Amino acid sequence: MTSNKTPIGNVSDFQDNTMKSFEISGNNVLVIYQGGKFYAIPDQCTHAKFPLHDGDLLEGKVKCQYHGATYDLETGKPTLPAVKKIRLYQTEVVDETVYVTVQEN
Repeated sequence: MTSNKTPIGNVSDFQDNTMKSFEISGNNVLVIYQGGKFYAIPDQCTHAKFPLHDGDLLEGKVKCQYHGATYDLETGKPTLPAVKKIRLYQTEVVDETVYVTVQEN
């Protein structure tokens, strides 16, 4: 397994309760900034492969606009109709720079 730690911007580039989609190492990654914490997940619903950046940011969850499945930002646990957990990528802030580590199998 290889991993790629990629800088995506400064903390000041993000407003609280926002989502931004990035391409990192050929992967579409959704970065969420909520409650002073960064989260990163694939920008694709595990249910029907639709993009999540079109959805809604709820308290601690992202909701797919197409079928209503939600994904917990701390655990990746889904709600129906999705049954497969979403992958969680590592985020890190070093000297005000935000990094996302995408692991490849």
